[in-house]
Amino acid sequence: MRTIEEEKLPDKFNLGIWLRIGKYALRKWPLLLVIIFTMIVTTYYDSSFVPSMNKGAIDALDGLIAPISNVWMAPITVNFLFGGNITLNYMSFLIVEAVMIVLRSLAIFWTFFLTNYVDMCIMTDLRRDSFHRVQELSFSYFDKTNSGWLIARMNNDTGSIGDVLSWDIISIFWALFDLFFTIATMFVQNWVYALIVLASVPLVAIIVPIFERALLKRWRTARNAYSRFVGWLAEAINGSKTIKTLSIEDEVADEAKEITDDISVKRWKAGRMNAFFQPLVSLISSAMIAIVVAVGLKDISAGNALITVGTLVIFVGFVQSIYDPLQQLSEIFSDFMASQAGAEKVGQLLDAKPGIVDKPEVLAKYGDVFNPKKENYEPIKGDIDFKKVTFGYGNGVEVIHPLTLHVKAGTSLAIVGETGSGKTTMVNLLCRFYEPTSGFIEIDGTDYLERSLGWLRSSIGYVQQTPFAFSATYRENIRYGKRGATDAEIEAAAKLVGLHDFVMGQPKGYDTVLEDGGASLSQGQKQLLSFARAIIRNPAILILDEATSSIDTETEAAVQKAIQPLLKGRTSITIAHRLSTIVNSDRILVMDHGKIIEDGDHVSLMNEKGAYYELYMNQFRDLSMESQISTYETQIEDKNIDL
Repeated sequence: MRTIEEEKLPDKFNLGIWLRIGKYALRKWPLLLVIIFTMIVTTYYDSSFVPSMNKGAIDALDGLIAPISNVWMAPITVNFLFGGNITLNYMSFLIVEAVMIVLRSLAIFWTFFLTNYVDMCIMTDLRRDSFHRVQELSFSYFDKTNSGWLIARMNNDTGSIGDVLSWDIISIFWALFDLFFTIATMFVQNWVYALIVLASVPLVAIIVPIFERALLKRWRTARNAYSRFVGWLAEAINGSKTIKTLSIEDEVADEAKEITDDISVKRWKAGRMNAFFQPLVSLISSAMIAIVVAVGLKDISAGNALITVGTLVIFVGFVQSIYDPLQQLSEIFSDFMASQAGAEKVGQLLDAKPGIVDKPEVLAKYGDVFNPKKENYEPIKGDIDFKKVTFGYGNGVEVIHPLTLHVKAGTSLAIVGETGSGKTTMVNLLCRFYEPTSGFIEIDGTDYLERSLGWLRSSIGYVQQTPFAFSATYRENIRYGKRGATDAEIEAAAKLVGLHDFVMGQPKGYDTVLEDGGASLSQGQKQLLSFARAIIRNPAILILDEATSSIDTETEAAVQKAIQPLLKGRTSITIAHRLSTIVNSDRILVMDHGKIIEDGDHVSLMNEKGAYYELYMNQFRDLSMESQISTYETQIEDKNIDL
């Protein structure tokens, strides 16, 4: 059964990465100050004001001898943390309490409202910046990085980082304020009992982090097991037809049982430790409460004036008030450690440098791809020159050997050859998806490095082997080729490639939405959509990268008929597997291991009886008898080729 490597928990806290990513939170520093203020109000109320008020009320009731009718006028002495001893009657007491409850409610509302907003801003900014960086990166980056890794970084990790930098940071302040107000209030009320309560803090401070780290590791293992199950489940569903045709349902069911049992075992281990951890903390807390109560009752019985019933009651509450923030801080540290690997990976993505960048002077004149200065773009005629161009992918292997080639503007050029011969690499160099290791590429007599990426690619129409449709309307899909294209231009492009009638037959015509990336369209229909998207740009250079190899011959014939008008008057480069599609090209190059070994048109290359002839005849022999007759008549006999 397939296994996956479990994500490792970082061994050390990486302060550097959190300080770097933390800048996203600091962008909202005015809101953070407001949140800190509201938390001070809330934690002061919970950890100092309420215990102080409760002690005053309990002591007042405990010492009350007068008739019950005088309760409202009975004096209540409250020893506030920052206000000293203040005496109130019961009516004033209730009014002060009511005012503070309202203030606390407002503070709680703004704390959670603003923290949620900061969380959303951090997550949005991280996703925007990481996606912006992805748009800047070159093809070489995507050769080494799979899409799943990028999606995980920009979706899952940015979400968890947003939570950590908002809720967890806020929780740290909340816990620290809680501890400060609790400890300060304890010493104001009774420093002896404060020391008794604090005596167990070192023990808790040691035990809690140990258990939290062990729990984190077990829950991480359980989550990895679940992630593995999700990946396996997606495979099983996508491969359901294959499973049935191979009749291996029983084996797949056994795999499912093994994976789900693995999840169950790992979750049980985590749950078992958690079940032991919580009672342990509770035991320590209960023991300290018992000690406080025992000492307090002894002092009260002995007539110790320093201890009252009210003091004893609030110190019982202080025990839990001390432990909760300590446990919360440990949990927050665990969250930071759990999210640290994701933060480091997002940092790597944000730090990734594009392999292909324009020179400063080029950027100054033409702008970048996000802020182009199109008013400075020179028009492209379509002359192309490769001058002693070599290229390798950085692994020490040269895939394009010194290549010199001139393509005159308006030429329909086809490139053929076996897989790995360098056809697509040559086109990728032309589009500047990669740059030559040595040599130069000139467009209209100018080194294309002296022009911007935006200038070059805005004049190239590229139709790939696997057509792509966006989850949008037909109109929007075509308009991606030229942002701002009018409806008339969109329809003209669709008519030119033979797509208009099909689109008009849809329920809402051009406003019909293609759900799920055009899953309901055939390959041929998607390909025509790609052609329309490319041609609406009116590109000076049109590149067709095996654009018809994934469709059937009947659809291919229709597509070929549709694209013939597109090739007129512009430089076109067609990478072809089916040689029957390029017999009318002005010029055909045959490539082998990064070199051009033959150069000519269909007739001259067939008459040479070389590599092109062998490739063509091998495909000819694979045709049906009917197709052979038709092909012979149109591509051999009519062109006076002597076999």
